[in-house]
Amino acid sequence: MDFLKKYRNFGVYCLFGFLASLLNIGIFDLSHNYFHITLWIANTIAWFISNFFSFFVTKLYVFKSEMENLKKLFKEGMFFLVSRIFSLIFDDIFMVVAVFIFPWNNLIIKAIDQLIVGLFNYFSSKLIFNYQNRHLIDRIKNLKARRKSRNEI
Repeated sequence: MDFLKKYRNFGVYCLFGFLASLLNIGIFDLSHNYFHITLWIANTIAWFISNFFSFFVTKLYVFKSEMENLKKLFKEGMFFLVSRIFSLIFDDIFMVVAVFIFPWNNLIIKAIDQLIVGLFNYFSSKLIFNYQNRHLIDRIKNLKARRKSRNEI
């Protein structure tokens, strides 16, 4: 039971991450393979839509972070977006390079890409939404403030 409790967030994240990955792969497939949108643009469209979905399910169901006010929602959204932009850069580069190097189907490459990106996204999301980690940040801020006030005396 302790094992389930300890790894609950990771398990729930994997479930919703899987759904977000399916959404990402489905939108990429439609955009690139059926509507013939350029690979890079189709991948970016799929990233945007799946990350919009991911933000809300990660916030509400994985880390159970409440929607207290618009300011907090906007702040978390900005942190989430910045962390995910790094994954978008990796995602786009990986897709373009892998599709041209490997003779595999682009959906197989996209699935591999989603596994790698998903792990990065879990750890960055954990830092954003898991407020137990924020206590360390608060202590560092308080320590700096105390040092600053001692220097002013």
